Amino acid sequence: MEKVLITQEKNYLVLRIPIEAVSGEECLVSGNERVAIAKGMEDFEKGRHSKVFDNAKEAISFLRSL
Repeated sequence: MEKVLITQEKNYLVLRIPIEAVSGEECLVSGNERVAIAKGMEDFEKGRHSKVFDNAKEAISFLRSL
């Protein structure tokens, strides 16, 4: 089973799920990974996320404004 890579940045949890781990609409993850995903989703539901950026320049500008 492929592992989900979870890293913590200053204000964010970043999840990287290998394409090989995704089968249809399901993804194989371990218990610890599920806990980290739940924490990230909780933040998302509380509005702690950014918009979708059109390019890298917008993303960098947003990060510098934090």
